[in-house]
Amino acid sequence: MWWAGAVFIILAIILSGTGVSGDRMRANFYNEQAADPEGKDRKTRWKWSFILMIIGLLLFAISMILE
Repeated sequence: MWWAGAVFIILAIILSGTGVSGDRMRANFYNEQAADPEGKDRKTRWKWSFILMIIGLLLFAISMILE
């Protein structure tokens, strides 16, 4: 269970783009904004990132309770 939680959290970090440095995040944001001015892709990616993070945290909590 612990490994599954870690995988979900790592996927959430990758999907949200928060695993990069600040200047890289800023550059990605502005390049993405030029390609998608309404931000639909970013909102969808953040929504799925949030869902994966919640699943990962729940799996971590379950693994702690079971141990």
